[in-house]
Amino acid sequence: MDLLTFGRAALACYFTFIAVFYTAKLFALRARTGRSHLARGPRGSAQAVGRTFFNVFRLAIWGVCVARVIDPRVDVLVGRFDALYTAPVVASGLLFLVASLALVVYTHSYMAEDWMTGTSAEGPRQLLTGGPFAAMRHPLFVAVALGQIGFFLALPSVFSLVALLVGISVLRIQAHVEDRALDARFGSAWRAYAERVPAFAVPGPFRRRARG
Repeated sequence: MDLLTFGRAALACYFTFIAVFYTAKLFALRARTGRSHLARGPRGSAQAVGRTFFNVFRLAIWGVCVARVIDPRVDVLVGRFDALYTAPVVASGLLFLVASLALVVYTHSYMAEDWMTGTSAEGPRQLLTGGPFAAMRHPLFVAVALGQIGFFLALPSVFSLVALLVGISVLRIQAHVEDRALDARFGSAWRAYAERVPAFAVPGPFRRRARG
C-alpha cells in the first residue's frame, strides 16, 4: 500500500474515531454527572451559529473521507489540488493530525469532568490554569486547528481549504465567547491569568490576548 492510499484510509479512520470519541464522552459525562456537557448557546447567537457551521463541516469532512475510500473519484468533486497531493505533503498532514489527537487526548484527560463543549449559563465550576492551560487559554481549539491544517495537507483541495478557513473563524469566535464568559464568572482572577497566558500559543493571526 502506498502512502497516498494509506492516507485515504487513515483520514476515514481518524475522523470516525473523533466522532465516536466525542459522542461517547458526552454520554459518559452525562451518566456520571447527571448534566449535559453540550451547550449550543442561545438561538441566533454567535456561539449557536458558529457551532452549526462547525458541525455541518465536521459531518461533511467525515462523509468525504469515508466516500474517498469507497470511490477515489470523490477527489475530483472536492477540487483536489493535484500539485500539492504528493506523498511528502500528505505525510506532513498525517503528522499534524497525530499532534492534534495527542493534544486533544491530553487536554481532555486533564479537564476530566470540567470539560464542556460550548459555554452554558452556569459556566465552568473552576478556572483551570495548569497543565495545557499554563501555555495557552484554549488548548483544545489549538488542537482542532492543528487537525484542520492536517486535513488540508492530507487532502489539499478546495473543500478542505474552505473547511480550514471556516474552522479557524469559528474557533476564534468561540474563543472570544468563552473569554467573555470566564471574565464574567471569575473576574480579576481570570484577567490576571489572561494577561500572562495567550489565547493560542502559536504566532500570527491565531494569537490573541485578552482585553481588560
